[in-house]
Amino acid sequence: MNIGYVEALKVYDFDCFVFHDVDLVPEDDRNLYECPPDGPKHMSVAVNKWKYKLQYPKYIGGVTTLSTTKYREINGFANGF
Repeated sequence: MNIGYVEALKVYDFDCFVFHDVDLVPEDDRNLYECPPDGPKHMSVAVNKWKYKLQYPKYIGGVTTLSTTKYREINGFANGF
């Protein structure tokens, strides 16, 4: 994910990044792919596979948006991730 971020910024000065597992498909057209100003947005909180319940209390993943500013603040993802 870190290399994707770096390479994407070589193409355009994006202000929002969406990190998306390939096996998840949006089910609701109202779920906008955007970066809210107050922090990351976890877009796959509940999915059909797990009966629309979050699997782990502190889980974030699947589909997550991060602004470029927030991504820099957290210094990207851990390299072992």
